[in-house]
Amino acid sequence: MFRAPLLAAALVVAPLLSGCVGDEPTIAVLVADGSDASSRAVDVDRLTDRVESTCDECRVRVYDAEGDAATQKSQARQVQADSADVVVVVPVDPDDLGTLTAGDLPVVSLGELVPGSDRFVGLESGPVPSRTGSDVEAARDVVRGDEKSMTYVPTGPMSDRAADLAVAYLADEPVEGGVEVDGVESWLYSDREVTVDTLTSVLVAEGILTLDDLCEGETRRQCARLGLR
Repeated sequence: MFRAPLLAAALVVAPLLSGCVGDEPTIAVLVADGSDASSRAVDVDRLTDRVESTCDECRVRVYDAEGDAATQKSQARQVQADSADVVVVVPVDPDDLGTLTAGDLPVVSLGELVPGSDRFVGLESGPVPSRTGSDVEAARDVVRGDEKSMTYVPTGPMSDRAADLAVAYLADEPVEGGVEVDGVESWLYSDREVTVDTLTSVLVAEGILTLDDLCEGETRRQCARLGLR
């Protein structure tokens, strides 16, 4: 059964249908590399939770290409053969997925635009920047003074948006607020440079990490010097 999204006001999502659209509609999620801790385009757990909170009957199937474009291309064919209803794809190589976008299967690109996609969720600045390590590790580098700043990518809200777009397809409902990018209806987010002065007002305030994450172990003293505890 479809229910209205929990964060509809924040994400400007149209109300979804109250009835089922079929038996266990399936959203396939093609992930570039699920083992890469620095991957910042998608939070798979959050995307899955978002789908399950808005569509009681929906199933999410995750396919991990482990960084290999040929594997992802094969997975795209498998998704089509398995009759998925919608695909969300974080591409390894966005130009190598023509077989995915050539048919009638709705495709939502996440992070980078796959040519021919139906909808796209990405950054205003372009492709999601790569980085070694997680947000917590990068923030601790800033606290220690090893780096002057870090780039915060709103992975959670982007994952929520991709989930909402996929569910909207299943409910055959429009979603407002998109802009056109290369002929594709798109929802773009801003990444931000975070310094030691804005670590708490951005990352802690938005629930990306906690002060305990930031200020344990070797960063504890420096946090105290900076007044972060």
